Amino acid sequence: MQHPYQCIAAVGSTAQGGTNSHFLAACGHRLVLVDVNDSKIVSEWSSENATTNTAEAPENDDGDRPKKKQKTVPSVKPANIIKLTVSPDQNHAVAVTDDKYVRVFAVAGGKLEEISQRCMPKRPCAIQVLPDNATIICGDKFGDVYSLPLLPVSIEDAPTEAGAVDSAILEADEPAFKPSATNLTVHTQRNRKALEAQMQQKAFSAKKEPLKFDHKLLLGHVSMLTDVTFATRNVDGRERGYIITADRDEHIRVSRGPPQSHIIEGYCLGHTEFVSKVCLIPGTDLLVSGGGENELYVWDWPAFRLKRKIQLAGQVGNTADSNPEALQQADGETVFQAGSSKKDIAVSGLWIVPCPATNAGAKTALVVAIERSPMLLAIPINQLGLPRGQDVSIAKLDLGHAPLDLACIGNIAVVSLDIREEEQSRFQVVQLQEVKEQAVIRSVRDEVEKGLACLDSFATADASLNEKSLDDLLYTVENLRKRRGWGDSAKEGDDGQDGDAGVDDVAED
Repeated sequence: MQHPYQCIAAVGSTAQGGTNSHFLAACGHRLVLVDVNDSKIVSEWSSENATTNTAEAPENDDGDRPKKKQKTVPSVKPANIIKLTVSPDQNHAVAVTDDKYVRVFAVAGGKLEEISQRCMPKRPCAIQVLPDNATIICGDKFGDVYSLPLLPVSIEDAPTEAGAVDSAILEADEPAFKPSATNLTVHTQRNRKALEAQMQQKAFSAKKEPLKFDHKLLLGHVSMLTDVTFATRNVDGRERGYIITADRDEHIRVSRGPPQSHIIEGYCLGHTEFVSKVCLIPGTDLLVSGGGENELYVWDWPAFRLKRKIQLAGQVGNTADSNPEALQQADGETVFQAGSSKKDIAVSGLWIVPCPATNAGAKTALVVAIERSPMLLAIPINQLGLPRGQDVSIAKLDLGHAPLDLACIGNIAVVSLDIREEEQSRFQVVQLQEVKEQAVIRSVRDEVEKGLACLDSFATADASLNEKSLDDLLYTVENLRKRRGWGDSAKEGDDGQDGDAGVDDVAED
C-alpha cells in the first residue's frame, strides 16, 4: 500500500504566470520539493528527523549511577502534515503537523530548509500568510485565532508594552497553595481524608507554561473553528483588513483585521449544519461557504446578506462510492447506518482556479470537492452572483478517486487523489475553460504531468500503513457533523436525542 499526498502547493513564478516552478507535496510525515521543469526531487524533509530536545538525568558527584534515571520515551510515530500553505511572495512555506507544531520553511532557491518550529496550545485547523509576507494567522480547534510573525522572535526579545508584566514571573512569585482548613476545624473522617490529600499536593492545580515565542491572541469562538481566511476591502479610501472565521455551530463571523480584531463587524447566518470551508471570490464582494448541507451558500459578506444557494446534491448523487462508510449490507439490501443520510454530503475543498475564456480576457472558476466523492465540480465565478431562481451551470469531472487537495501551476490544476494501490499515479492534471459562459473541466496530458512523474516513485510501499489510519488522516470533515439518535423529533440543530453532544463532539488538542 502506498501513502497518498494529502497536501500540495505550488511554489515559484509559474504560480504567478512565469516559467520556473517548484512544487511542494506532503506524503504522511514527509515533505518534498520538486523541480517541475527538471522532473526531480530537489529537497526533502521529514518530521521523523526533526530535532527534539530531551533531558538527561545528571550523574551523582561520586560517579555512581543515580537511583532513578529520567526515561525518554520515543514518539510512537512521526507527526503527519495536515496543513500546507505558501507565502504570497513564494519565499516561505508554512506547514502544520498533527503534534500541534507550526513549521516555517524557506523554499527560495530550490531548497527546503526548516527555519522555525512553534508548538501551539491546541491543534491548528487553518493557517494563512497575510499579504505583508510577515504575519501568519492561525486558527485552532479550540476556537482561538492567533497571529504569529512569519520569522519568529523569542519572547524575551519581543518588546514589552508599558505596564505589562511577564506572566511567567507572576506565576513564579505566587505562593504555593495552602488549604485554609486545619485539623482543628475539620471533624468528620471523610473531610479529614480530603484535607490530607490536599496537604500532600505540591500545588493545587497544574500551571500552563506561557508560550516561548512572540504571539498575539486576536479573537475567539465558543465553538470549534473550521476555517479562517483574510480579506481586504477599500473603505473610505483606505485599505482595511478583515478576518472571516467559520465554526462548527453554523456561524460565519466577520471581524476586523489586526490590530482591531476584537471588533466584530457582523455575522453571515443561515447555515443549519457545520461550515467546513469558506472561499473569497477575487474581484468581488462575494464569499462562498459550504459544509454539511446539500448547498453552497453565496454571500455578500460586507453586507452580511445571503444572495443565493447552489444545489449540489443532484450533482453528487447518492452512491455507495461517495460515502462508503455510511453503507452496510444486510440481507442483500443497502442500509444506511445510524447518524447518516443519503442526502448528507460534506464539502471538503473550495478553490479558485483559472478558467480562460474563448473570448478576450482570462477568468476564473470555483472548484468544489465533496469528501469521499470521486469527482470535482466547477462553477464560473460570473454565475455565482446570478439572482435567485436562475440556474447555475455546474461542470463535473469524474476522477475515479476522491480528491484530497488542489494546486494551480499557471492555467493547469494539479489534483492529489486518494490512490493507495501501488504503481499508480497519485496525481491528475486538469484544465478548465469557459465556453459560452459555461465551465468545461477535463483531464489533460501536459508538461506539468511529466514534471511530477518523479513523485509517483517516492515513498510507495509501506507495510505499516492500514486503511483506518489513512482514513483518520484524510477524511475529517464528516466527523464535524453532530450525531443525532434514531427517531429524534427534536428541532434541527440539537446535538442528540436528549440535546447532549456525543463523544465525537469534544474538541481535540
